[in-house]
Amino acid sequence: MEATACDFHLLGSAGAIRAGYHHHDWSASPLGPPESWCSALRNAASLILESEFPMYLAWGPRLTLLYNAAFAPLLDVAHPDALGMPLAEVWPARWSGMKPLVERALAGHATYGEDVPTAVTRDGNPYDGWFTIAYSPLRDEHGKVRGVLCVTSETTQRVQLERRHAVQLQVVDSLRRLHHPADIVECACTLLGQQLDLSSTCYVEADETDNTFEVVHDWLRDEGVALAGRRARLDDFGPQALALLRTGAPLAVRDALLDPRLPQRGDRYAAAGARAILVLPKVRRGKLLGALVGHASQARDWDEETQRLATDIAERSWEALDRVRAEQALRDAVARQTTLLDMNEFRLEVSDVLRRLDDPNEIFLRTGAMLGRFLQVSRVVYGDYDADKQIVTFHSNYTDGMVAELNGTFPAALFGNANFASLSQGTWVSSDLQRDARTGGPDTWPHFVSLQIRAGVMVPLSCNGALTSCMFINDNLPRLWNADIVRLIEDVAERAWSAVERVRAEDALRLADRRKDEFLAMLAHELRNPLAPIAAAAQLLNMGPPDGARVERTSAIIARQVAHMTGLIDDLLDVSRVTRGLVVLARDEVDLRSVVADAVEQVRPLIEGRRHQLELHVAPAPDAAFVQGDYKRLVQILANLLNNAAKYTPEGGRLAVWMGVSNDQVLVSVSDTGIGISAELLPTVFDLFSQAERTPDRAQGGLGLGLALVKSLVELHGGMVTVTSEGRNKGSEFTVRLPRLRTRTAPAACGTAACAGAGSATRSLNLMLVDDNVDAAMTLGLLLESAGHAVTVLHNPADALARAGEARYDAFLLDIGLPGMNGYELARRLRKVPGAEHATLAAITGYGQQSDQASAAYAGFDSYFVKPVDADRLFALLGQVAAKI
Repeated sequence: MEATACDFHLLGSAGAIRAGYHHHDWSASPLGPPESWCSALRNAASLILESEFPMYLAWGPRLTLLYNAAFAPLLDVAHPDALGMPLAEVWPARWSGMKPLVERALAGHATYGEDVPTAVTRDGNPYDGWFTIAYSPLRDEHGKVRGVLCVTSETTQRVQLERRHAVQLQVVDSLRRLHHPADIVECACTLLGQQLDLSSTCYVEADETDNTFEVVHDWLRDEGVALAGRRARLDDFGPQALALLRTGAPLAVRDALLDPRLPQRGDRYAAAGARAILVLPKVRRGKLLGALVGHASQARDWDEETQRLATDIAERSWEALDRVRAEQALRDAVARQTTLLDMNEFRLEVSDVLRRLDDPNEIFLRTGAMLGRFLQVSRVVYGDYDADKQIVTFHSNYTDGMVAELNGTFPAALFGNANFASLSQGTWVSSDLQRDARTGGPDTWPHFVSLQIRAGVMVPLSCNGALTSCMFINDNLPRLWNADIVRLIEDVAERAWSAVERVRAEDALRLADRRKDEFLAMLAHELRNPLAPIAAAAQLLNMGPPDGARVERTSAIIARQVAHMTGLIDDLLDVSRVTRGLVVLARDEVDLRSVVADAVEQVRPLIEGRRHQLELHVAPAPDAAFVQGDYKRLVQILANLLNNAAKYTPEGGRLAVWMGVSNDQVLVSVSDTGIGISAELLPTVFDLFSQAERTPDRAQGGLGLGLALVKSLVELHGGMVTVTSEGRNKGSEFTVRLPRLRTRTAPAACGTAACAGAGSATRSLNLMLVDDNVDAAMTLGLLLESAGHAVTVLHNPADALARAGEARYDAFLLDIGLPGMNGYELARRLRKVPGAEHATLAAITGYGQQSDQASAAYAGFDSYFVKPVDADRLFALLGQVAAKI
């Protein structure tokens, strides 16, 4: 028998649950009507009905459920239908967890569980609760276990409070050790994601001035879509959501696809793995500054406790951020007040030290050490940057002893080519390279880690708009570089480089002064050399009766020495014009093979005179060796190189000329087996007045201008010249590289003497020669008369004008530097004399600058000759005049 007959009203009728018992239809229940219940069951039912604690009993083989009014809210919508139902059918989803506890009680053993997590439903909404549960066996009058009594006590609020406190302690403990805003943000994202079991979290900073926000950090539980670095508009949240966030209240989105506050945006959030969203805003003084955002990949209810827990994490993170920034602001303010004076004193100290230093390496070392100790950084290092090769060479290290020195040459790509390129905009600064998008990538960050660089400042030094050098300040910990510190670093870098430039300029001036003295001594020596034989020849001509053979030999001596002096003066004038940019090159299409041939022909007498062997290796292709340039100047370049090779190679040596062609260049090299060039002279071999060796006997001659002229002319052609030598007495090789002309538009310029017709006078001309230098006028007049011309020699421009009106002259040869009236004015007046207006005017002067020639042309001169006059050119001009008559 399940129960004996009894009066159901003994259970009482107080409260709703009693009414339920009273009106419940027990006919279908396994227990039968209350009148049939045994005394043990009636006593247990009376006990639970009178108790204020949530209690229920399960009786009989099917464990029929009876519960009191305090337990009814835990059944939610299942009440009152659950009354009298088998226990396993009331909570089918939970029965597997409850069954072992119930069976243990049915076996006669009481069980007890504290803070047992249990999913319950309240007001139709599921939530996670915690309960303390005690199961006790229920016995009948004979002591046999017939059911179980369960006494429950909900501990949800206490557990949630304890959990919140634990999380708060963890958050506080985690954040109090952090002193950088980025670390706090990272910690907040991680804690939110782990505590709320989210798929991802992120921290965004808002800028209401331009209505945008940026994701500055994100956390992902598994592989997913990274959001860090993305920017978007605040309007993406929608007006309703944005208005809520600006109040400081959390925005909880259960399902982005269904939430009306995210119009036309929900599908985008869901596609990015944010099906459910929880936004915790940071609002200060009514402005939305940022937000901590959590995402779940599936729709999710954000209950009150979850939002409270998330808000705690966010608020404590905001407090930590405000604390760190306030501390930093305070440190900055105090540091600014206390260190500005120190900085000024430091600048004075640096300036004082730099005034006493006269070595670039010492300047770099001392300034780096002073700056490193003052700033208490890990490393200060200077570097030279090669933009063409994309390499940087580090030198002049200062370290604090904790990090290694940084020396040697490295590819710029190791540190990010874009970082060096950005130096054209100014100083490069990073407070944390790991979190800096410019350096935190997988291609660069490992290299900074290996060098123990976490923060840095890079100050550029540019020359003509191109980056050439840098100063690097490194620290092995994250560090905020305020504007005053950056300005100080820039100031020290500028002072160091200015001091280096001063030292180098002083060295250059001393070197130039020494070379000037050496050059003047050489010039005096070189000019005296030809004067001696000229003077001796003049004396020979005055001794005794004329002797044809003696006159011939003496004339040859004078001609050779005059030619030598003319060459020296031409070299000086050439270098002067080229270095001042006064040379205008022809832009003809030139076959470099012809240039090589003419240059060799010019130097051949010297080569043969010194019994050298000359080897020629010239590219055979007919159209491959064309360049654009000035034929005469190109011949001059190669002739100078060949002349040097012949002079500086002992007699019987070997010379070689090689010409080759690449895709973009034509290369010509001149090599020899001569005295070579020492390593210390190689860097200056193309400088003005530089020679390999100078001996008192001046056996090689020259002024040291040839290679400087070669370098300038080659560069004017858009090319470059280089030299290599293995050392003294091991020969040398000069290589000229010129841009190759890939497409020819006109026949190449011939440029050789054979191409120019030089007519000779076929008849006698009536000439007037005007020169205030009596000796120069007399010798030139005699030369012209010897050629069969009638020559009137005058020394005064007024006399010249008078004689021009009395007789007709075919040509006037006028000096420019005349007394009372220069040659330009005389030429202009002669053009107005009847009968002389069509005569040929030739200027003969010691001035050979291009501006002088332009002035002569403007004055009406037809030709221009620089003293000493080239007789062949002069006779060629007179031949052209005779041909016109």
